[in-house]
Amino acid sequence: MTLGSLARALLRVNYDIAQFPLQLVEDVGMSRLDERAPLRLAYENVLVTVDRAAGRLLDDEAAAARACALCQRTTAVRVTIALEHRRAQQRWEAEKATRMARMEERERHRQRLRDAKVVYLIDHHHDRPSE
Repeated sequence: MTLGSLARALLRVNYDIAQFPLQLVEDVGMSRLDERAPLRLAYENVLVTVDRAAGRLLDDEAAAARACALCQRTTAVRVTIALEHRRAQQRWEAEKATRMARMEERERHRQRLRDAKVVYLIDHHHDRPSE
């Protein structure tokens, strides 16, 4: 057995050992969380990293396929979350602009009322004596 094949065998054993607790955590806890939950997304990111490493280092096609599928699913969830945040931000900005426009209109209305109170019934310029 060469050093490379020994290292690969050790990696394989460690990967196989790690699979059990990772799957247990997935089955018992993570699968019950909302797919958008930050903890679940972070955990799934760990799974993607582990399976990608196994795919590369151990030439494990099944692990690489799992990593790819999970990465695509979590990416879709993250994009959906980002789009929802963007739409919420746009709604907030639109509501803010509407509030600002209303405030400005109220201020213009107040100014018109203040201006309207100064009404000259008599032209004071004609009542003054000529100089």
